[in-house]
Amino acid sequence: LTKLSNVGHNSLSFRDGEVEVLKYLGWKLRAVPPIHVVGYFLSKGATFEDDTWQGRALIDKIPKYVKKYAEFFCNLTLQEYSFQQYLPTHLAAAIILASRVSLQITPQWRPELQLLTGYSEDEIKGAFKHVWAYYEEQFPGHGTRSISPRSVVSRAV
Repeated sequence: LTKLSNVGHNSLSFRDGEVEVLKYLGWKLRAVPPIHVVGYFLSKGATFEDDTWQGRALIDKIPKYVKKYAEFFCNLTLQEYSFQQYLPTHLAAAIILASRVSLQITPQWRPELQLLTGYSEDEIKGAFKHVWAYYEEQFPGHGTRSISPRSVVSRAV
């Protein structure tokens, strides 16, 4: 812009072009990425006292691991344009589910999570499968074996 101002342009010179781009996009600009929604969901709680982890009671570190997995899945989905088809809240709910599945937390989806996110498990299953398939594509073999929370953090994209 500094170089263009030397030849007679100013910030208002670009306004008409910006308006045309916005019209072309149907004024659909995504202001809230899924990671912000995931942060909100996590702040309200994505694990519960009677959840189990790999068949045992949850340990104190599990909520931190859920957060790390959720951040990992957010970053992963940010790299692929096809995830733009989902509303941020929808993708965020699928990411919470993927994080719980990765950690083998049961039940995978709870009524409390449906109340928090506004989505039933059936409503997010498609997005979850998309996230999981992309994860398996990027990290072959990881989605089919039991993985530790440490392995996701060390392989973050």
